[in-house]
Amino acid sequence: MRTRIWRACRDFLPGAVTLRGGLVLLLATALLATESGVAFAQGPQAPDPAAVQSQVKKFGVGKSVKMKLVNGEQVSGHISAIGADSFTVRINKSSTERTIPYAQVTEIKDPGPIGWILIGAAIVIVIILIAHH
Repeated sequence: MRTRIWRACRDFLPGAVTLRGGLVLLLATALLATESGVAFAQGPQAPDPAAVQSQVKKFGVGKSVKMKLVNGEQVSGHISAIGADSFTVRINKSSTERTIPYAQVTEIKDPGPIGWILIGAAIVIVIILIAHH
């Protein structure tokens, strides 16, 4: 898939940056980032409480996390407390805290900076387009 994307973009990369070329480059970057994220995503179906507890301890209090629960719900927030059988998360879009048992988590990960990278790439492309014209 990467080869097809870069072949489609190759006509736009060497020459002058145009609005169309910039948009194609932005979309190609977004697709490659999505493809890479899917390739490295971990998603065990059965919860492993010991592995989740280990990961939560590794992240530590204050770390931003994104997790998927047994019931399919996705939760994003910051770890505010770590206990023996559960941990507490301060939910991102509210000031509420939620205690989550390790056994209820099927996947937990660091959300990472991919969103900010894509926003930064879009800003750079817009600046290049404005400067070029």
